[in-house]
Amino acid sequence: MKNFYIALLGCFIATGALAQNSLVVIANPTVAVDKVDASQVTQIFLKQIQTWPDGKPIQPIDIKEGSPLRTDFYSKITGRSPGQMRSYWARQAFTGMGFPPKELATADDVSKAVQATPGAIGYIDKKNATGSAKIVLDPRP
Repeated sequence: MKNFYIALLGCFIATGALAQNSLVVIANPTVAVDKVDASQVTQIFLKQIQTWPDGKPIQPIDIKEGSPLRTDFYSKITGRSPGQMRSYWARQAFTGMGFPPKELATADDVSKAVQATPGAIGYIDKKNATGSAKIVLDPRP
């Protein structure tokens, strides 16, 4: 029974740690916008919007599937589950309409890639927001 309570406590601690994550959307510092809303980010990551207002191409960068941050991003920003996203991209690829954004292993990799790639946009935990990338969406109330 003691092991049960220890496991339960571990679940509460893990849940609390996840709740502490502060998801933010970042963009390359040369991107021609300073703020975007959740609807625009959704369209960018679904590749329904492919250029910035100045005509330069948008390069969305995703975190690998299975990452809690990715699940958090898609549920909070796009209102979609990982399964819905897989289905969407399977249909897009099958019909020749498009392919999903580039995926990287970690939020740190995303941050570095966004800083180094003109037109790039990605999402990370706010605590990892360092360097020259600019925060274009902070969905916290």
